[in-house]
Amino acid sequence: MKKFLAALLFLVFVVPAVYGMGAAPEGPSAAYPYLIDNFEDGTYTKDPEWFTFDNLVLNISRNSRLQEGDSSVLANLGEYSLYLSGSATDWYVGGMGCVLGIDASGYATFDADVYGTGDGSGVLKIELYDDDNGNSDIEVDKNWKPLYDDKWEYRVNVDWSGWKHLSIPFSEFTNAGRGNGSFDPNLQGGSGGLVKIQLICVANSQTGSINYNIDNLELGTGK
Repeated sequence: MKKFLAALLFLVFVVPAVYGMGAAPEGPSAAYPYLIDNFEDGTYTKDPEWFTFDNLVLNISRNSRLQEGDSSVLANLGEYSLYLSGSATDWYVGGMGCVLGIDASGYATFDADVYGTGDGSGVLKIELYDDDNGNSDIEVDKNWKPLYDDKWEYRVNVDWSGWKHLSIPFSEFTNAGRGNGSFDPNLQGGSGGLVKIQLICVANSQTGSINYNIDNLELGTGK
């Protein structure tokens, strides 16, 4: 009996310690997709902490009230999403962003689920900032254009009703910064990698407004 108990204890405690039972893989290819935020914690102020600027208003929404759109998106919805609204001043409403500082070189797309309210929903501009001068910071001029790093942009006209999944290849983003002109969001040579993401909201008319939800913001492989 004592030998049996000793063997059982060995299997339960010693073997897992030796072989790393339950250990998570490391590196940029460890997990696909890479989750930026799905708002399932019921907030946008932590994990990650989103900052906002100008006229953009953010509110957490319950997805039980948003049940129209692509069936594939509906099947994977969690409890919450983020509702974006606000009025425009000369087309522009405002924006939101968060600091990432990750190695995104193992990924190929920016993915998101977007709930539109029809033709007047507005425009969503996605901005990705990679670090080219090796200081993990994005220095900008008075017009908020990066001085030494790249800012990659993609515009989406949210003109549909209900949920729709977006999967945008990095190759379709255009550069509006002053870096090296290459999308290289790695952590090599002191680089901060993919330093920051911003979402900019623009109305469909000069004095209009925006009105849509976002959820499941991720980086994917494109496969």
